[in-house]
Amino acid sequence: MSYRVFTQTPDGGIDPALLVRTATRHFEASLEILSAEEPPTPGAGSARVGLRLVSARRGFSQDFTLLSRGASAEDWAAARRAEENGKSAGMSALAERCRFIWVIGSESDAPVALLNLCAVLASAALGPVLPPDESALFGVRGAMERVEALSGRSLFR
Repeated sequence: MSYRVFTQTPDGGIDPALLVRTATRHFEASLEILSAEEPPTPGAGSARVGLRLVSARRGFSQDFTLLSRGASAEDWAAARRAEENGKSAGMSALAERCRFIWVIGSESDAPVALLNLCAVLASAALGPVLPPDESALFGVRGAMERVEALSGRSLFR
C-alpha cells in the first residue's frame, strides 16, 4: 500500500508547475518533472506524473510516481480510522471534502524524501496525507514534523 494524499482539486488533476513552485518556495527542495501522462478523458488533469525530489539540505534525491484517482468510500473510512488512531480531530472531515486522491509510488524506501514529498503534495492539494499503516492523518505541518524528526533537525530553527 502507498501513501495517499487527498486533493481538493476539482478534477483530481496534477499541476506539475504548481508542484515545482511549491517545493521550491516552501520546502527547500527542487522538484523535476520526469514524465506526465494525460488521462483518457480530456480536462481531467494529469493522470500520472513521474518526478524527482531533491533536497541538498536533507541530502536526498528520490524518484516518485504520482497517480491521480477518484476517492472511494474505503479511502474515507481509512481516513476516519487514521484520524482516530492519530487523534487528529477534524482531518477526516477535510478528507471527505476531497473527491480525488493522489497515490505516491516509489521504488525506494527513503522516508525523509517520501515525507518531504507528502508535505509538498498536501500543500498543493489542500488535503491530508494518509500513510499506508493508517497510524495518523496529517497535513503539511505533520509531514514536516516527521521529516525533521527523522533528519534530527528542529522545525523551528
